[in-house]
Amino acid sequence: MKRVTLGALDYGVSFSVDRTLRQLLERGRLSAVGCLVASDLWSREFKPLQEVVDGLAHRALTGVTLAFSGDRVRPLSVRMRATYGDVMPAASKWAHRSMLRLLPDELLKEEAEAQIRRYSDLMGRAPDLVAVRDGLLAHPAIARIVTDAVRVNEGQTLPVLISPTDVPRLQNRLVKHAAKAGLKVLPKGPSLPETSDPERLHLLLKRHFDGLADMSFVASIPGRADNRLRRDEPRDKIAIRECQREVLSSQRFFQTLVEKDVYLH
Repeated sequence: MKRVTLGALDYGVSFSVDRTLRQLLERGRLSAVGCLVASDLWSREFKPLQEVVDGLAHRALTGVTLAFSGDRVRPLSVRMRATYGDVMPAASKWAHRSMLRLLPDELLKEEAEAQIRRYSDLMGRAPDLVAVRDGLLAHPAIARIVTDAVRVNEGQTLPVLISPTDVPRLQNRLVKHAAKAGLKVLPKGPSLPETSDPERLHLLLKRHFDGLADMSFVASIPGRADNRLRRDEPRDKIAIRECQREVLSSQRFFQTLVEKDVYLH
């Protein structure tokens, strides 16, 4: 039997997406959720998730998707707000500064700590997983900052890191770095295919899990349209979300897992 972590890393982008992720967790169709605690919805959406997680008795991973960039999030730490106001910089800014070794290490570390602390304070538990938005964990300097922030609370169970890349050289580098900090990494598998056609997605999933390493993380973006999502995302992406929601919710998808001998871990 092959163990796969099928997850979504954008809890907090809209009420309808959050509701979908909770429903899929409850039904065992997702096994991991990463939360954007820097979104304005987190303070209202953590409680329903907490109730679902408490009822699952550790059968799912939940944690933090650290956001140093992107839309629909705001800085949480005092220094980050003082520097950038209510808007996160673009991911390309951090990637460029990382290559030049010009990252504001302490600034980013404080922001990472603030986001992890916000998750733990509201959920009443340490995160099971930590991911970083926009693939920034692939940069060694940012990986070092994140591992330092994660290890601040060493008395708690340490989370696993979600690899943002399936390039062997980059993934192996992250695994080695994490191991030095006493952390484990879930290897990246291919994300769910991006199609708006449920029948096509069902057929693609027949082969999707072939060749995956044990415990690979497969990312998904299921959801349902609501006014917030229609305002923030293009129609094509919303159609992909709704297609994934329909397929993952179906008995046919469950049968595919059984046929392929896949266990959502």
